[in-house]
Amino acid sequence: MTTPMADRRLLVLYDADCGICSRSARLLHRLDGGRRLRLVPLQDADEIVDAPSMEVLLDAIHVRDRDGHWSIAGAAWIRIAEEVPLLRPLAVVARVSAIRIVIELIYAMVARNRHRISHLLGDQACAVRSRARRRRRASRKRTGHGAAPGATR
Repeated sequence: MTTPMADRRLLVLYDADCGICSRSARLLHRLDGGRRLRLVPLQDADEIVDAPSMEVLLDAIHVRDRDGHWSIAGAAWIRIAEEVPLLRPLAVVARVSAIRIVIELIYAMVARNRHRISHLLGDQACAVRSRARRRRRASRKRTGHGAAPGATR
């Protein structure tokens, strides 16, 4: 099991069953020459002590910084950009509130359509997974469960 302080790198949990998510993780690995990111498939998140539930993880990318603070969705991508030198200019631009809003809107659109986008890119996209995800989302709406407590969106 991994505790927040055991590894000083930014923990990035991505969906290995999603083509565009895996493609993004491979790209980040190539860009991260300083190895500031710890890229982990969310399917292996049970090894991470304070990780949100699988149900929550499936909704968006999650990152945890060295202090144990979680960021999700567009905010997670901004945290990634802060860590990877080649992406830092994007993080600087993202300090503008209006840009952050645009990043969150774009992230939401891509996340909603990630399996469709994966299929268009020629990556494996699991339709069964999409149906299961829709069922989980409907169930969560009925029960009122949401994102990880204290997570930044």
